[in-house]
Amino acid sequence: MENLKRLLDDECSYRLKEEIMDRFLSTMEEIKLEQGDILIANGSLDSNIYIVKEGIMAHTYMSGMKDSCWGFSLPGTMMYSLHPYYFNKPAFYQVVACCDSVVMKQSKEHFDKLIAESHDFARWVLSMAQCQLFFFEKKNSVISGDARERFISLAKNRPEIFQKVPMKIIASYLGITQQYLSNLKKEYKRLIYG
Repeated sequence: MENLKRLLDDECSYRLKEEIMDRFLSTMEEIKLEQGDILIANGSLDSNIYIVKEGIMAHTYMSGMKDSCWGFSLPGTMMYSLHPYYFNKPAFYQVVACCDSVVMKQSKEHFDKLIAESHDFARWVLSMAQCQLFFFEKKNSVISGDARERFISLAKNRPEIFQKVPMKIIASYLGITQQYLSNLKKEYKRLIYG
């Protein structure tokens, strides 16, 4: 759990008191996922809170007849489906394991109870949400330009994605075909593999 605490500390600027962090993590259940396993299914009413402990999770949605990826959650990322969590509506995004992964799960009820009981925890949750919004905006500023520029930016900023995530998902995230991604990987091999 010490590594998970460090990852969560690195994820946002507000430092949660250790006893509150221990209380939060002690009520979580560990879930092991294999590559391709769905954690949160599109259309489900899953209001649980999850933290990626190991691996990489992709957030996908159906765009017409194809599955599209809008982002990834890496170790230390807290995630939940906003539609079921806030309004008890079916999940829009699907969350799938890109590789063998481990996530920690806590029920909405436990999470909300801790928010109500601990001002410190509530401040940490707010800071975590603000940090996630920052990284969403940063992603849009960093992963921009034409396909080649988006590829180079992803390779420089998140090389672990190329090591663990299937090409189909990376291609979807970058908005390119798998063949073009394969060509870019060959062209820029040194960026990805050092």
